[in-house]
Amino acid sequence: MSAQKRDRPQSLSSRRTDEAVREAIAAILEEEVADPRVRFVTITGVHVTDDVRHATVWYTSLSPDAVQRDPRRVGGDPVPASADVAAGLERAAARVQSLLARRVRMRNTPTLTFVPDPAVEQGRRIDALLREVVEPESGPETRS
Repeated sequence: MSAQKRDRPQSLSSRRTDEAVREAIAAILEEEVADPRVRFVTITGVHVTDDVRHATVWYTSLSPDAVQRDPRRVGGDPVPASADVAAGLERAAARVQSLLARRVRMRNTPTLTFVPDPAVEQGRRIDALLREVVEPESGPETRS
């Protein structure tokens, strides 16, 4: 999630609103949106502004590098690329917002902005760096 969200103290009601919106969006994407581009999306966090007019929705998706095809089905659909996932979420945003209004009671329904969660990529980068440091260099080592 963004540094702004983590640095800003949040009230209990703001945290509850963020979590309720996160849970609702995750359920809507799983149950109501048929676009195959958003099939492997995980909603990692949400920040709803204090005036409840905007919500930033952080997400991750299954990497095509990790899995080539839908593992739930034999010969399943190809896993979409990151750009395709972003396009699918952008296209679904208005529908998700409309369905969100029915599921979560708020004075306004926030406009949704989907943003890839940078923490996942940072974690992958740190993991790769740690593997480079920990793995022994090629060639036999002898210690006396």
